[in-house]
Amino acid sequence: MYEKLDKLRAELDRAKQRRADADAKVKQLEQKLREAENTQILADVGALKLTPEQLAQFLQMAASGQLPMAQNGTVANATPVPATVQENNDDYEESEDFNDEEI
Repeated sequence: MYEKLDKLRAELDRAKQRRADADAKVKQLEQKLREAENTQILADVGALKLTPEQLAQFLQMAASGQLPMAQNGTVANATPVPATVQENNDDYEESEDFNDEEI
């Protein structure tokens, strides 16, 4: 007598379960994306071989608009590294063993 209602309730339960599964998958993929972005950022920063102080100076310059930007909003490839950063970076490279694997 209430077969139609039972079928609708069952279908609703299945749809809710699919939604919960989809929400869980979205959260998992968002986490994977965050981890991949963080790994890429660390690799890019590590490739610059800057000290934490030099990195802070570079980021401060970028945030204040002192670095020329390309049309797509990224730092232009031809951007010269500030002399103080370059000088300190030369000393840092000689004194530290840098390994990309550690990042």
